[in-house]
Amino acid sequence: MKRSDIVKEARVIHVAVSACFLLAGLFIMVVPEEITTAAARWIIGAGFVVMGIARLLGYFANDLYRLAFQYDLAIGAFLIILGTLIFIYPKEIWSVLPLAVGFYVVLDALLKFQTAFDARAFGMKHWWGLLTAAVAVLLLGVAVLLTCVRWNLVWLVGLALLLDGGENVWNTMGTVRIRAKKNEKFENLL
Repeated sequence: MKRSDIVKEARVIHVAVSACFLLAGLFIMVVPEEITTAAARWIIGAGFVVMGIARLLGYFANDLYRLAFQYDLAIGAFLIILGTLIFIYPKEIWSVLPLAVGFYVVLDALLKFQTAFDARAFGMKHWWGLLTAAVAVLLLGVAVLLTCVRWNLVWLVGLALLLDGGENVWNTMGTVRIRAKKNEKFENLL
């Protein structure tokens, strides 16, 4: 498989999984009482594992600027570990899950700050959009970490996942670049 095909696949998978995070966050916000069911826990655990695998795939895809996926090895491993812990200890981890999600969102937002500034150094026009999204997600992640009221916490976790998923879609679409294919006609003349 060509490197450009791997980057395209990584981009599509990353956007799709990020969109699923966005939808999961929306679901948590709309029906927060459903989040306590065992099925919801399994779905969230699976979502973290799948997102972790997608991020690992992105890290090894080797896109042109290496911006969108540059920190995905660590984040991907963290998500796989978190998802696995949810499967192994669903009841025990549930009480600390909002803190784990808050920590993930804060860490992801901080890494997106660096991506935004790197995008600026590469001359990308929409680096400020990446920075703005990172600020919004960072503030929400900090709010999740600081909130103690259970209902607000569930709603904030949903909002944090929604914004983090949206930020990852924006980041991936804005920074992943695929190397241009060589012009075969031109090469034949040489």
